[in-house]
Amino acid sequence: MNFLDFLRNVIPIHLVELLAAIAGTYYLRKVPSLKSTKYLVYFLWLTVIIEFIGAYPAIAYFSEYKYFTFVKETPFDDNYWIFNIYVIVSYIFYLYYFRSFLKSNILKVSFKYLMILYVLTSICYLFIDDVYFDRISEFSSIAGTLLLVFVVIAFYYELLKSDVLLNLLHFLPLYISVGVLIFHLCITPIDIFSEYYDEKNTFYVQLKANVYLYGNIFLYSIYTLGFLICSRKERSY
Repeated sequence: MNFLDFLRNVIPIHLVELLAAIAGTYYLRKVPSLKSTKYLVYFLWLTVIIEFIGAYPAIAYFSEYKYFTFVKETPFDDNYWIFNIYVIVSYIFYLYYFRSFLKSNILKVSFKYLMILYVLTSICYLFIDDVYFDRISEFSSIAGTLLLVFVVIAFYYELLKSDVLLNLLHFLPLYISVGVLIFHLCITPIDIFSEYYDEKNTFYVQLKANVYLYGNIFLYSIYTLGFLICSRKERSY
């Protein structure tokens, strides 16, 4: 992949992420919001910042290390270290977000302890399996996606029993659930095989670039659409 190919893949992603964060900020200004919704917008801005910081290895590589020379031939010459942390934070946030809409105390307590267990085991796995600097942790991705699927199913189940069904069009968490569920079900198989990410493996390189590109465009477009549609309603979620 050359520099132009890299830009074609990352610029659209950064743009849709930024657009979603801006739309979320507009939503917060427009509608009195729940704490979980405010945290969602803060998380989107955190994502924008992390993606911006995470671009340094590409800048270093394509500039032949004229920039960020100090990372050359160090464990930090790739951005896996920061995105391995972000992956764990991301899953924990989404688990917290959907858990906040559950009514069942049993489910809420269960997911609380599952979240704690997930954090502890994911952090341990990063160092036990020595993946922290080398690739995205397969354990963090698989376990996080499974928990996310379970909490979204629980969220949908309780949604079916509520009167929110009468006005789903203006129910923001529904947009978030559709976007995040489809996105993670698509990218998790790619992350599982991240150890095969090598310039010589052109098929995998292109496949990963395309999945991340279209997956992110779908995810953040759904978020943006949800924020804009739901900002027209006085009641907020």
